[in-house]
Amino acid sequence: MSVVSYERVELHSIPDTVHVPLGFWEGRVNERAHPELKSIFVLPDRGEAARFVAEKILEVVQNKPDAAISFPTGNQAKSVYEKLARLANERGVSFANVQAFHLDEYFPITADHPDSFRKYLRENVWGPLSIKPENIHEIPADPGSDGDAVASAYEDKLAHTDIDLVLHPIGCGGHMGFNEKGTPKHSLTHVAKLSAETVYRDQIERKQTSPDRAISQGIATIQRAKQIIFMDLDPQYQEDMKSALFGPVSEENPSSLLREIGQKVIVVMPQSVASHVLR
Repeated sequence: MSVVSYERVELHSIPDTVHVPLGFWEGRVNERAHPELKSIFVLPDRGEAARFVAEKILEVVQNKPDAAISFPTGNQAKSVYEKLARLANERGVSFANVQAFHLDEYFPITADHPDSFRKYLRENVWGPLSIKPENIHEIPADPGSDGDAVASAYEDKLAHTDIDLVLHPIGCGGHMGFNEKGTPKHSLTHVAKLSAETVYRDQIERKQTSPDRAISQGIATIQRAKQIIFMDLDPQYQEDMKSALFGPVSEENPSSLLREIGQKVIVVMPQSVASHVLR
């Protein structure tokens, strides 16, 4: 296995500092080089890493108010969304015209189920950011629907949209959306069977009553985006992150496949994760 060494480099792409307190990022952002990815940004702690990601999302929307963005769910993303909503409100940045998509949804599940990703996004993203209802594109993974047909229709919608940004927090086993280990890298939006590891996390650790299937944007679907923010804010996934960044590029760790489109990908993590991943 080859060894890659890293050195502190001059920062050229920290978030725009307009409206940010003078010197806020000074000494806080450590940018690391990677041979295949655009940049790795290391922040002192999880809160500042989440804010850094929120600032990057704000930049996209400030530059393009009708940007198309694919939003994930989960605990890592929630800390980003809390800061994003606050900063957008403080700075008067409107998300009303953002074209909002999401990466995945359990199948079958009702939109008001406690574990539904639609419910999560309505409460943490669509509502707090005041995105217009006509600009919200949810995956209608309702009971009684044809999952394959729903997936195909969502893929068609995505294929006719230039996605400006995908926010991707790494999941167990390195899964991307609900593209589990072994998912073909050319996959499009599809009905996915969740891995035993994911089901254990959801149903045992998190006490959910969610299904063991999901409709997920495919790996190839996600890779079409113009920009991807790949983040790990949770040490629970640091071994998967290390494999994704430095192990084999393989369907056995779907997130590693981001290195095939590396110049569109930035990585964000707190020092607690970086101390293991980048050592």
